[in-house]
Amino acid sequence: MVLQSENILIQMLVVLFPIILYQALINNRKLKRGETFYWSIVFSATMFLCLMFAIKIDDGIILDLRMVPWFLAFIYGGNAVGLVVSLFYVVIRFIVGGHGMYTAYIVLVLGTMVIWKFPQYYFNWDRKNKIAFSVLFLCIISFLLPLIGTLLFDMKLTKSVLIINIGFVVVNAVTVWLAVHLLESYREKQELMKEVQKNEKLQVVGQVAASVAHEIRNPMTSVRGFIQMLSTSKNINKDELSFLKICLDELDRANDIISDYLSLGKNNDFETPRLIDVSNMAAKSINTLISYATINNVQLTLTSVQTTYVLGIPSRLQQMLINIIKNAIEAARPNGHVTLSVNLTGKEVEITIIDDGIGMTPTQVENIGLPYYSTKEKGTGLGLMVTLQIIKEMNGRWNVKSELNRGTCFQINLPSAKNDAELDIAKQV
Repeated sequence: MVLQSENILIQMLVVLFPIILYQALINNRKLKRGETFYWSIVFSATMFLCLMFAIKIDDGIILDLRMVPWFLAFIYGGNAVGLVVSLFYVVIRFIVGGHGMYTAYIVLVLGTMVIWKFPQYYFNWDRKNKIAFSVLFLCIISFLLPLIGTLLFDMKLTKSVLIINIGFVVVNAVTVWLAVHLLESYREKQELMKEVQKNEKLQVVGQVAASVAHEIRNPMTSVRGFIQMLSTSKNINKDELSFLKICLDELDRANDIISDYLSLGKNNDFETPRLIDVSNMAAKSINTLISYATINNVQLTLTSVQTTYVLGIPSRLQQMLINIIKNAIEAARPNGHVTLSVNLTGKEVEITIIDDGIGMTPTQVENIGLPYYSTKEKGTGLGLMVTLQIIKEMNGRWNVKSELNRGTCFQINLPSAKNDAELDIAKQV
């Protein structure tokens, strides 16, 4: 049993060591599920070593931690990596042979059918739920191996074998708990570092904007005034008048950019959050932009509106809505549609803006909110930076689904202020 205990510890080390090594060697990179080759090699090698140090119960019946790297391959490597590792496992298990081979194949097929769709939901959960799901899944899979073998293949399940199997269920659960904990800790660390770097950039931008905005706007005001005076002159022709209009439009655009810079650096801590009727604010934002939508030949519609409340700063919420709706209008095709809906989903207010415009590639979606990144020809990306900052201030979250030449869906979830305590506090403000 000493040897078996050593084998268990070796298998746990085999599973955890590549994860620790990856974090140590690739410290400044984001953990990407798309690193297919790396994860395929790592998890296949891990599974092979687990089989090499397996505990043999009977002829061809072995116990090991092979299902842990298999599970991690699907979740953190993606379905492509999961399939590669599964095929590798089929070959290795065939070579090992024995009565347990067919049971292993049945469990593999059942497990693959269940886990195939889970990665797309898994990364929307918090760490606690991820660990809970991982432990539960591995416990079920580990328990199915002896259960199916007993029911379908008349394998002997003595008391001692049952105890060993239960022990391995526990070992599988502990190992996957440690593995997921390490991976998620690393992911959270990378996200935190990314957030700190972004906040540092925003702070610098805000400080620079605050220091130069006043000096820039003063001459801009003078220039605008003189251009307006020139445009009323009777000595200019239509071409010159159109040139002056372009000058005014560009001055307005420059002023909007300065306002966005100031919004990034603005400190709203001194403003007390108030109760906001989101449906009413959405209607106001639609009315504000209805003429802009008409000019761009886009139909703007407010649908599925429920009376919902959040705690926040009204001007910031309206700015957030206007920024996103305006982007949707600009992205929409001629005779296109932009719809806005407000719904209460559980404890959150869900705001959805959908357009049928040009859409975005996965790379463009990933870069949303980065400084100076924009898909528009004359865009600066500052509007979306302000929008995401406001969502963060309100403890909300956002998600973008987009398909090139099909359109974009921008979804915002904000904490609902529907419980009595929050409503009472807000009404007293």
